[in-house]
Amino acid sequence: MLHTIINLLADPDTVVFDAVAERFLEEGRKTIPLLEKVLAEHHDEYIRDRIQTLIRQIHAKEVQDGLQQWLDGAYHDLLEGAYWIARQQYPALRWETLQNDLDNILKDIIICTADDALPMPNKLTIFNQLFFLSHGFKRTSDTLNPLYCFINRVVETQYGNAISLGTLYLYLAQQNGWPLHGVCLPDVFLIAYTNKEDQVICYINPFNNGLWAGKSSVTAYLEQRGIVSRPAYYRPCDNVTVILRLLEYTIYTFEQEGKPAQAEKFRELLPLFGGRTTHFLEGI
Repeated sequence: MLHTIINLLADPDTVVFDAVAERFLEEGRKTIPLLEKVLAEHHDEYIRDRIQTLIRQIHAKEVQDGLQQWLDGAYHDLLEGAYWIARQQYPALRWETLQNDLDNILKDIIICTADDALPMPNKLTIFNQLFFLSHGFKRTSDTLNPLYCFINRVVETQYGNAISLGTLYLYLAQQNGWPLHGVCLPDVFLIAYTNKEDQVICYINPFNNGLWAGKSSVTAYLEQRGIVSRPAYYRPCDNVTVILRLLEYTIYTFEQEGKPAQAEKFRELLPLFGGRTTHFLEGI
């Protein structure tokens, strides 16, 4: 059926085009090979522009639907949330590829920290050694480069900014079932290690090689920056908030690079979070 109606994409009547485009949007990603085939065969810029726009719309709809499904789900796997943010920039990225790229790292962590008798602080020390030394993940000095916001690029380059590196660190730790959670301060992302009563034992800074810190260090940071303290700056947050911070920072980096169109592409995902904020801009 799609092979029959695809020629109608060239119809000058916008009503006809919109109806055909809607059908392709409903069918989703599986229609892209056909659209790309037609795109390669056509030299008319008007038709090519229409097809390219339709392909972008299909990708955008798939990301929005996927992210919405993740948000509506009961279990907010951090890697999956970060995957959908990355898919907005890399439409060809596949979930299985990202998972496979992290399998060996995850296996190393599970094997090296499997001893139930090992105290949690010791496990975290081993985790830091594996993450930062054995597998070589590190902070980037180019913190405003949008490249380092995307989880697939962090895995490939082994460099990340505070939130992307922290997201990967936290995902791997949570896969072990450890009581670690994100903490969103303005312009800083930390990780909280909590006890059974969800009280914070210490904070971990993945952007500083997993350095541990207490509440007083958080207070000192806020005072140094002249930021009015809020209870939320000390409390662990859920994984949805972590992904929202990743999205907010991605938008910010594109804006700082003078790429408003790219920033807007990611800003279109913000309404899915229902007006939530991580107070990121308060630290800028």
